[in-house]
Amino acid sequence: MKSKLKKALKDQDFSELLKGSGISFILRFGGLAVGYLLTLVIANLFGAKGLGDYVLAITILRLFTLLAKLGLDTTSIRFIASFASQNKWSSIFRFRKQVVIILSFSTVIASLFMYFLAEPIADLINTNYKYIKLNAFLVLPLSFFMLHYESLRGLKRIAEFSFFYVMSQALFTVVSLLIIYQFTTTSDVPIYAYFVSVIIVSILSFLSFKYSVKTLSDGQESADLEIRSYENLLKISIPLMFAQSVQFIMAWTDKLMLGSMSTSEEVGIYHTAFKLSMFAAVALMSINSIASPKFAEMYAKNDMKGLRKIVRQSTKMIFWTSVPLVIIFFMFPEFLLGLFGEEFKVGVNAFILLSCGKLFSSFSGSVGNILQMTGNQNILAKILLFAAILNIVLNLYLIPKYGIDGAALASVISIVVWNSGMILAVKKKLGFYTFYIPFMKL
Repeated sequence: MKSKLKKALKDQDFSELLKGSGISFILRFGGLAVGYLLTLVIANLFGAKGLGDYVLAITILRLFTLLAKLGLDTTSIRFIASFASQNKWSSIFRFRKQVVIILSFSTVIASLFMYFLAEPIADLINTNYKYIKLNAFLVLPLSFFMLHYESLRGLKRIAEFSFFYVMSQALFTVVSLLIIYQFTTTSDVPIYAYFVSVIIVSILSFLSFKYSVKTLSDGQESADLEIRSYENLLKISIPLMFAQSVQFIMAWTDKLMLGSMSTSEEVGIYHTAFKLSMFAAVALMSINSIASPKFAEMYAKNDMKGLRKIVRQSTKMIFWTSVPLVIIFFMFPEFLLGLFGEEFKVGVNAFILLSCGKLFSSFSGSVGNILQMTGNQNILAKILLFAAILNIVLNLYLIPKYGIDGAALASVISIVVWNSGMILAVKKKLGFYTFYIPFMKL
């Protein structure tokens, strides 16, 4: 066993994967813990309804931000990783300039739509329209924040990426909330705290990206400038936007439909169960952070053998780090939900179901990222679209019958369908399976 580990550590790709994902795992686990703390604070200070209103308002903001980004944040990982590996620093600066110009227009348009559609949207999902109007001003800073942290990911600055992606927003929201709460205790406090948080992280992520590029390129001669047209960039990014949109539907439709067909209290309880279940996917998200740019790098070099090796190594790591967390969830579900208050214990079944869904995603491996980083984003978009439609249909049928348990069941079925479809797509396009089963060679 010891000799196998030593041999594995001598593998440069595995060593980089282990080191990068280890840092990411710590930060992601910490980020989920901070997110857990934020949910706990809002639940205890403002109850399930206050938490539900906060979640619904943030969900609408994320929807408009998703459309405003046009998939350019994910596109940044692919291009920046490829340019950086070839020392094409001038290409990175040129690429970034193009992206900034596009986003400057798209985010303003999305903000205007969100602001003027605030009242009908609020009526549809049973929340306060003032929260949506206020959040409309955050579309631009939130879009650039996401662009910057994904760009850091492309540069393999995993510690910085992980901090901004999973920890920064929740951390600064908690701090802002506790400060603002000293002066006012109205139900608006969580929204104002989130507003402050987004502005802070947007500025910090920009400074971090600027510093990282300067540090990595300092003293190095840039290779030839690679220029891509705006049309070419959008041809790549738009399918990614559709893939992200479908992933958004998968992640947030249940909450929006609960808000529309039920109450904000149930949204708050469901969100709490969902946040807790995310710990089961922390290994998957952590390893994806470092694996995604490596997938892009290997594919750019046409090193399919190396790509397959990294996929197998990453999936194996995901498997052995996910199972222990899920076992803990199955053993103490009532205790974990009870920390938020007695009213949250009704979400036990939903919590267990959602944890099973996250576990299946972990077993499947980094399938979505593999398809994105290997030029198969159109296939990914089609699979996710089918799963999203299935999710909506199941929610329409199951929520009226079973409430939050129905929403959780719809989510799990959809996750199984989309991951299974992506596993088969990777096998067909790249020639290997991504999932890992102990003691079996695939």
